[in-house]
Amino acid sequence: MAVVIVGLCGLLAGCAENAGPVVAEAVPPMAAEGRTGWTALPKSPLSPREAVLGLWTGREVLLIGGSDAAPCPPSASCVGDPTPLTDGAAYDPATTRWRKIADSPVPLTGGEGAVIDGTAYVLPPDGGGLLAYRIDGDVWARLPVPFGGGYYLLAAGDRLVAYLGSEENGGGKDYIFDPRTATWSALPADPLNPAFDRAMAWSGSELVLFDHEAVPNPGSEKPTLTRAATLDLAAGSWRRLPDSEILGTGPWLAAGGELVSPILDSADGGEVNGWGRSYPYGGSVTPATGSWSDLPKPPVGDTGSAGARTDDTAVYFGSEGVVLDTTTGTWQRIPTIPGGDVTHRTVVAAGVRMLVFGGASWDATPTVVDDAWIWTP
Repeated sequence: MAVVIVGLCGLLAGCAENAGPVVAEAVPPMAAEGRTGWTALPKSPLSPREAVLGLWTGREVLLIGGSDAAPCPPSASCVGDPTPLTDGAAYDPATTRWRKIADSPVPLTGGEGAVIDGTAYVLPPDGGGLLAYRIDGDVWARLPVPFGGGYYLLAAGDRLVAYLGSEENGGGKDYIFDPRTATWSALPADPLNPAFDRAMAWSGSELVLFDHEAVPNPGSEKPTLTRAATLDLAAGSWRRLPDSEILGTGPWLAAGGELVSPILDSADGGEVNGWGRSYPYGGSVTPATGSWSDLPKPPVGDTGSAGARTDDTAVYFGSEGVVLDTTTGTWQRIPTIPGGDVTHRTVVAAGVRMLVFGGASWDATPTVVDDAWIWTP
Protein backbone atom coordinates (compact mmCIF):
# COMPACT_ATOMS: atom_id res chain seq x y z
CA MET A 1 0.00 0.00 0.00
CA ALA A 2 1.18 3.51 -0.66
CA VAL A 3 0.51 6.65 1.27
CA VAL A 4 0.69 9.90 -0.66
CA ILE A 5 1.29 13.16 1.12
CA VAL A 6 -0.52 15.97 -0.64
CA GLY A 7 -0.64 19.73 -0.12
CA LEU A 8 -4.07 19.58 1.50
CA CYS A 9 -4.22 23.25 2.45
CA GLY A 10 -4.23 24.16 -1.22
CA LEU A 11 -6.68 21.44 -2.16
CA LEU A 12 -9.15 22.25 0.57
CA ALA A 13 -8.95 26.01 0.27
CA GLY A 14 -8.88 26.08 -3.52
CA CYS A 15 -10.89 28.98 -4.85
CA ALA A 16 -13.81 28.51 -2.43
CA GLU A 17 -15.85 31.44 -1.27
CA ASN A 18 -17.56 31.62 2.08
CA ALA A 19 -16.51 28.09 3.02
CA GLY A 20 -18.44 26.67 5.93
CA PRO A 21 -19.45 23.39 7.51
CA VAL A 22 -22.17 21.20 6.12
CA VAL A 23 -25.43 21.71 7.99
CA ALA A 24 -25.90 18.42 9.79
CA GLU A 25 -29.25 16.76 10.23
CA ALA A 26 -30.23 14.45 13.05
CA VAL A 27 -28.73 11.00 12.54
CA PRO A 28 -28.18 7.98 14.73
CA PRO A 29 -25.51 8.37 17.44
CA MET A 30 -21.89 8.21 16.42
CA ALA A 31 -19.82 5.09 16.76
CA ALA A 32 -17.59 4.69 19.80
CA GLU A 33 -14.18 6.35 19.83
CA GLY A 34 -12.32 3.14 19.05
CA ARG A 35 -11.19 -0.07 20.62
CA THR A 36 -8.15 1.33 22.40
CA GLY A 37 -8.15 5.13 22.26
CA TRP A 38 -4.70 6.71 21.94
CA THR A 39 -1.62 4.76 23.03
CA ALA A 40 1.69 6.51 23.70
CA LEU A 41 4.54 4.94 21.74
CA PRO A 42 8.00 4.22 23.13
CA LYS A 43 10.42 7.12 22.73
CA SER A 44 11.63 7.37 19.15
CA PRO A 45 15.25 7.81 18.02
CA LEU A 46 14.34 11.21 16.58
CA SER A 47 14.78 14.59 18.23
CA PRO A 48 11.82 16.96 18.66
CA ARG A 49 10.62 18.34 15.32
CA GLU A 50 7.73 19.19 13.04
CA ALA A 51 7.11 19.06 9.25
CA VAL A 52 8.22 15.41 9.10
CA LEU A 53 7.48 13.32 6.02
CA GLY A 54 5.53 10.21 7.05
CA LEU A 55 4.96 7.09 4.90
CA TRP A 56 3.45 3.64 5.46
CA THR A 57 5.33 0.72 3.92
CA GLY A 58 2.72 -1.92 4.70
CA ARG A 59 4.71 -2.99 7.78
CA GLU A 60 6.40 0.10 9.17
CA VAL A 61 5.85 3.83 9.42
CA LEU A 62 8.78 5.79 7.99
CA LEU A 63 9.43 9.26 9.46
CA ILE A 64 11.98 11.31 7.53
CA GLY A 65 13.49 14.76 8.01
CA GLY A 66 11.59 17.71 9.43
CA SER A 67 12.45 20.96 11.17
CA ASP A 68 13.71 21.48 14.73
CA ALA A 69 13.59 25.27 14.50
CA ALA A 70 11.41 27.28 16.88
CA PRO A 71 7.80 26.91 15.68
CA CYS A 72 6.13 29.75 13.83
CA PRO A 73 3.06 31.16 15.66
CA PRO A 74 -0.20 30.43 13.80
CA SER A 75 -0.85 34.10 12.93
CA ALA A 76 2.74 34.98 12.01
CA SER A 77 4.72 34.88 8.77
CA CYS A 78 8.09 33.26 9.34
CA VAL A 79 11.14 32.43 7.27
CA GLY A 80 11.48 28.71 6.61
CA ASP A 81 14.03 26.62 8.46
CA PRO A 82 17.37 27.12 6.63
CA THR A 83 18.75 23.84 7.97
CA PRO A 84 16.11 21.08 7.69
CA LEU A 85 16.91 17.63 9.04
CA THR A 86 18.04 14.54 7.15
CA ASP A 87 17.72 11.72 9.72
CA GLY A 88 14.82 9.32 9.97
CA ALA A 89 13.35 6.36 11.79
CA ALA A 90 10.93 3.47 11.23
CA TYR A 91 8.26 2.19 13.64
CA ASP A 92 6.72 -1.28 13.49
CA PRO A 93 3.27 -1.31 15.15
CA ALA A 94 3.32 -5.14 15.38
CA THR A 95 6.51 -5.24 17.48
CA THR A 96 6.19 -1.70 18.95
CA ARG A 97 9.86 -1.15 18.10
CA TRP A 98 11.68 1.76 16.51
CA ARG A 99 14.82 1.62 14.38
CA LYS A 100 17.01 4.30 12.89
CA ILE A 101 17.22 4.48 9.12
CA ALA A 102 19.93 5.91 6.90
CA ASP A 103 19.94 9.68 6.51
CA SER A 104 18.29 11.18 3.46
CA PRO A 105 20.76 12.49 0.86
CA VAL A 106 19.10 15.91 1.11
CA PRO A 107 17.41 17.76 3.99
CA LEU A 108 13.64 17.44 3.95
CA THR A 109 10.69 19.35 5.35
CA GLY A 110 7.65 17.55 4.06
CA GLY A 111 7.68 16.66 0.37
CA GLU A 112 5.88 14.03 -1.67
CA GLY A 113 6.20 10.31 -1.05
CA ALA A 114 4.90 6.92 -2.16
CA VAL A 115 5.92 3.32 -1.41
CA ILE A 116 6.06 0.63 -4.11
CA ASP A 117 7.41 -2.91 -3.70
CA GLY A 118 9.77 -2.19 -0.82
CA THR A 119 11.05 1.16 -2.05
CA ALA A 120 10.01 4.56 -0.73
CA TYR A 121 10.08 7.27 -3.39
CA VAL A 122 10.42 10.84 -2.15
CA LEU A 123 10.12 14.05 -4.15
CA PRO A 124 11.64 16.95 -2.17
CA PRO A 125 9.65 20.21 -2.05
CA ASP A 126 12.04 21.88 -4.50
CA GLY A 127 11.43 19.13 -7.07
CA GLY A 128 15.16 18.69 -7.62
CA GLY A 129 15.17 15.01 -8.51
CA LEU A 130 13.63 11.87 -7.04
CA LEU A 131 15.00 10.04 -4.00
CA ALA A 132 14.58 6.27 -3.69
CA TYR A 133 14.99 4.56 -0.30
CA ARG A 134 15.36 0.77 -0.50
CA ILE A 135 13.86 -0.38 2.77
CA ASP A 136 15.45 -3.82 3.14
CA GLY A 137 18.92 -2.50 2.25
CA ASP A 138 18.57 0.74 4.24
CA VAL A 139 20.12 2.68 1.37
CA TRP A 140 19.18 5.82 -0.57
CA ALA A 141 19.68 6.60 -4.26
CA ARG A 142 19.07 9.65 -6.43
CA LEU A 143 17.09 9.30 -9.65
CA PRO A 144 16.75 11.90 -12.42
CA VAL A 145 13.31 13.26 -13.32
CA PRO A 146 12.04 14.81 -16.58
CA PHE A 147 10.15 17.60 -14.79
CA GLY A 148 10.62 20.49 -12.38
CA GLY A 149 8.63 21.72 -9.40
CA GLY A 150 4.88 21.57 -8.78
CA TYR A 151 4.52 17.79 -9.13
CA TYR A 152 2.87 15.22 -6.86
CA LEU A 153 3.48 11.49 -6.51
CA LEU A 154 1.03 8.58 -6.62
CA ALA A 155 1.53 4.82 -6.49
CA ALA A 156 -0.41 3.23 -9.35
CA GLY A 157 -0.07 -0.49 -8.77
CA ASP A 158 3.59 -1.35 -9.35
CA ARG A 159 4.39 1.98 -11.03
CA LEU A 160 4.88 5.55 -9.88
CA VAL A 161 2.96 8.50 -11.31
CA ALA A 162 4.17 12.11 -11.14
CA TYR A 163 1.45 14.60 -12.02
CA LEU A 164 1.36 18.38 -12.26
CA GLY A 165 -0.75 20.10 -9.62
CA SER A 166 -1.77 23.10 -11.73
CA GLU A 167 -1.68 24.17 -15.37
CA GLU A 168 -2.47 27.83 -14.61
CA ASN A 169 1.05 28.92 -15.58
CA GLY A 170 1.23 26.78 -18.67
CA GLY A 171 0.55 23.17 -19.43
CA GLY A 172 2.90 20.34 -18.65
CA LYS A 173 3.06 16.61 -19.05
CA ASP A 174 2.26 13.97 -16.46
CA TYR A 175 4.69 11.06 -16.17
CA ILE A 176 4.86 7.42 -15.13
CA PHE A 177 7.96 5.66 -13.77
CA ASP A 178 8.62 1.95 -14.16
CA PRO A 179 10.85 0.78 -11.26
CA ARG A 180 11.82 -2.39 -13.16
CA THR A 181 13.52 -0.45 -15.93
CA ALA A 182 14.10 2.82 -14.00
CA THR A 183 12.59 4.77 -16.89
CA TRP A 184 10.10 7.63 -17.15
CA SER A 185 7.42 7.90 -19.84
CA ALA A 186 4.96 10.71 -20.53
CA LEU A 187 1.32 9.85 -19.95
CA PRO A 188 -1.14 10.45 -22.81
CA ALA A 189 -2.59 13.97 -22.73
CA ASP A 190 -5.78 14.02 -20.69
CA PRO A 191 -9.14 15.06 -22.25
CA LEU A 192 -9.70 17.96 -19.82
CA ASN A 193 -8.65 21.47 -20.84
CA PRO A 194 -6.11 23.43 -18.70
CA ALA A 195 -6.95 23.12 -15.04
CA PHE A 196 -5.92 23.84 -11.45
CA ASP A 197 -6.28 21.83 -8.24
CA ARG A 198 -5.34 18.73 -10.23
CA ALA A 199 -5.21 15.50 -8.24
CA MET A 200 -4.96 11.85 -9.16
CA ALA A 201 -6.04 8.63 -7.46
CA TRP A 202 -5.57 4.93 -8.19
CA SER A 203 -8.80 2.93 -8.27
CA GLY A 204 -7.01 -0.41 -8.31
CA SER A 205 -7.36 -0.75 -12.07
CA GLU A 206 -7.41 2.78 -13.51
CA LEU A 207 -5.77 6.12 -12.95
CA VAL A 208 -8.38 8.78 -12.12
CA LEU A 209 -7.77 12.49 -12.66
CA PHE A 210 -9.75 15.15 -10.79
CA ASP A 211 -9.46 18.88 -11.49
CA HIS A 212 -11.06 22.31 -11.74
CA GLU A 213 -11.30 24.08 -15.07
CA ALA A 214 -8.95 27.08 -15.33
CA VAL A 215 -11.27 30.00 -16.13
CA PRO A 216 -11.06 33.74 -15.34
CA ASN A 217 -12.23 34.44 -11.78
CA PRO A 218 -13.23 30.86 -10.91
CA GLY A 219 -16.23 30.66 -8.62
CA SER A 220 -17.27 34.29 -9.10
CA GLU A 221 -20.49 33.53 -11.01
CA LYS A 222 -20.95 29.81 -10.59
CA PRO A 223 -19.29 27.08 -8.56
CA THR A 224 -16.11 25.55 -9.94
CA LEU A 225 -17.20 21.94 -9.84
CA THR A 226 -14.89 18.96 -9.95
CA ARG A 227 -14.30 17.23 -13.27
CA ALA A 228 -12.91 13.71 -13.68
CA ALA A 229 -11.49 11.32 -16.25
CA THR A 230 -9.98 7.84 -16.07
CA LEU A 231 -6.90 6.45 -17.81
CA ASP A 232 -6.46 2.78 -18.67
CA LEU A 233 -2.69 2.45 -18.37
CA ALA A 234 -2.54 -0.73 -20.42
CA ALA A 235 -4.53 0.68 -23.33
CA GLY A 236 -3.25 4.23 -22.95
CA SER A 237 -6.78 5.62 -23.41
CA TRP A 238 -8.71 8.20 -21.40
CA ARG A 239 -12.43 8.13 -20.60
CA ARG A 240 -14.24 11.29 -19.50
CA LEU A 241 -16.57 10.90 -16.51
CA PRO A 242 -19.68 13.01 -15.90
CA ASP A 243 -18.95 16.23 -14.02
CA SER A 244 -19.66 16.19 -10.30
CA GLU A 245 -21.64 18.40 -7.93
CA ILE A 246 -18.73 18.71 -5.48
CA LEU A 247 -16.02 21.35 -5.05
CA GLY A 248 -13.07 19.26 -3.82
CA THR A 249 -10.48 17.29 -5.76
CA GLY A 250 -9.28 15.06 -2.93
CA PRO A 251 -7.79 13.38 -1.04
CA TRP A 252 -9.29 10.03 -2.12
CA LEU A 253 -9.60 6.58 -0.58
CA ALA A 254 -10.24 3.50 -2.73
CA ALA A 255 -13.11 1.65 -1.04
CA GLY A 256 -14.45 -1.30 -2.99
CA GLY A 257 -15.39 0.01 -6.41
CA GLU A 258 -15.60 3.61 -5.21
CA LEU A 259 -13.22 6.48 -4.59
CA VAL A 260 -14.26 8.45 -1.51
CA SER A 261 -13.23 12.01 -0.62
CA PRO A 262 -14.38 12.49 3.01
CA ILE A 263 -14.24 16.31 3.18
CA LEU A 264 -17.20 17.77 5.09
CA ASP A 265 -16.81 21.47 4.26
CA SER A 266 -19.12 23.28 1.85
CA ALA A 267 -19.43 26.68 0.14
CA ASP A 268 -22.30 28.75 -1.28
CA GLY A 269 -20.52 31.54 -3.18
CA GLY A 270 -21.11 34.23 -0.56
CA GLU A 271 -23.67 37.02 -0.34
CA VAL A 272 -22.56 39.03 -3.40
CA ASN A 273 -22.28 36.32 -6.05
CA GLY A 274 -24.13 33.52 -4.35
CA TRP A 275 -24.69 30.24 -6.13
CA GLY A 276 -28.21 29.70 -4.84
CA ARG A 277 -27.28 26.78 -2.63
CA SER A 278 -24.40 25.15 -0.84
CA TYR A 279 -22.10 22.68 -2.59
CA PRO A 280 -20.12 20.09 -0.63
CA TYR A 281 -16.40 19.58 -1.03
CA GLY A 282 -16.52 15.82 -0.54
CA GLY A 283 -18.35 12.89 -2.07
CA SER A 284 -17.72 9.58 -3.77
CA VAL A 285 -17.51 8.35 -7.34
CA THR A 286 -17.66 4.92 -8.96
CA PRO A 287 -15.11 5.19 -11.78
CA ALA A 288 -16.49 2.18 -13.64
CA THR A 289 -19.88 3.84 -14.13
CA GLY A 290 -19.14 7.52 -13.54
CA SER A 291 -21.82 7.66 -10.84
CA TRP A 292 -21.35 10.29 -8.09
CA SER A 293 -22.80 9.98 -4.56
CA ASP A 294 -23.10 12.15 -1.47
CA LEU A 295 -21.23 11.36 1.71
CA PRO A 296 -23.21 9.92 4.63
CA LYS A 297 -24.65 12.69 6.77
CA PRO A 298 -22.24 13.72 9.54
CA PRO A 299 -23.12 13.45 13.22
CA VAL A 300 -24.71 16.53 14.73
CA GLY A 301 -22.08 18.83 16.21
CA ASP A 302 -19.07 17.00 14.71
CA THR A 303 -18.54 18.32 11.19
CA GLY A 304 -14.74 18.38 10.97
CA SER A 305 -13.45 15.41 8.99
CA ALA A 306 -10.02 13.83 9.46
CA GLY A 307 -10.22 11.04 6.89
CA ALA A 308 -11.84 7.75 5.95
CA ARG A 309 -11.07 4.05 6.28
CA THR A 310 -12.00 0.60 5.02
CA ASP A 311 -11.39 -2.69 6.84
CA ASP A 312 -7.67 -2.61 6.15
CA THR A 313 -6.58 0.77 4.80
CA ALA A 314 -7.23 4.45 5.38
CA VAL A 315 -6.44 8.01 4.36
CA TYR A 316 -5.95 10.45 7.24
CA PHE A 317 -5.23 14.17 6.92
CA GLY A 318 -5.91 15.32 10.49
CA SER A 319 -6.04 14.06 14.06
CA GLU A 320 -9.23 15.81 15.23
CA GLY A 321 -12.86 15.42 14.25
CA VAL A 322 -14.48 12.38 12.67
CA VAL A 323 -13.45 9.54 10.36
CA LEU A 324 -15.77 7.89 7.85
CA ASP A 325 -16.02 4.11 8.17
CA THR A 326 -16.82 3.18 4.57
CA THR A 327 -17.76 -0.38 5.54
CA THR A 328 -20.76 0.83 7.57
CA GLY A 329 -21.34 4.32 6.20
CA THR A 330 -20.99 5.82 9.68
CA TRP A 331 -18.72 8.50 11.14
CA GLN A 332 -16.44 7.74 14.06
CA ARG A 333 -15.09 10.35 16.46
CA ILE A 334 -11.36 10.56 17.11
CA PRO A 335 -10.62 10.87 20.83
CA THR A 336 -8.54 13.82 22.00
CA ILE A 337 -4.81 13.17 22.02
CA PRO A 338 -3.39 13.54 25.54
CA GLY A 339 -0.59 16.01 26.15
CA GLY A 340 -1.97 19.49 25.62
CA ASP A 341 -2.14 21.83 22.63
CA VAL A 342 0.06 20.50 19.83
CA THR A 343 -0.28 21.51 16.18
CA HIS A 344 1.40 20.51 12.91
CA ARG A 345 1.64 16.86 13.88
CA THR A 346 2.67 14.41 11.17
CA VAL A 347 -0.31 12.09 10.58
CA VAL A 348 0.19 8.68 8.94
CA ALA A 349 -2.34 5.98 8.10
CA ALA A 350 -0.71 2.73 9.24
CA GLY A 351 -3.25 0.37 7.76
CA VAL A 352 -6.41 1.54 9.56
CA ARG A 353 -4.44 2.83 12.54
CA MET A 354 -3.55 6.49 12.85
CA LEU A 355 -0.03 7.35 13.98
CA VAL A 356 0.92 10.92 14.88
CA PHE A 357 4.39 12.24 15.58
CA GLY A 358 6.02 15.50 16.65
CA GLY A 359 4.54 18.92 16.09
CA ALA A 360 4.59 22.29 17.83
CA SER A 361 3.49 22.69 21.45
CA TRP A 362 1.93 25.94 22.63
CA ASP A 363 1.28 25.10 26.30
CA ALA A 364 4.04 27.32 27.72
CA THR A 365 7.09 28.32 25.72
CA PRO A 366 6.48 27.42 22.07
CA THR A 367 8.60 24.43 21.20
CA VAL A 368 8.71 21.41 18.93
CA VAL A 369 8.02 18.00 20.47
CA ASP A 370 8.95 14.36 19.85
CA ASP A 371 6.00 12.48 21.26
CA ALA A 372 4.29 9.79 19.20
CA TRP A 373 0.82 8.27 19.58
CA ILE A 374 -1.21 5.61 17.79
CA TRP A 375 -5.00 5.17 17.61
CA THR A 376 -6.90 2.07 16.54
CA PRO A 377 -10.45 2.77 15.27
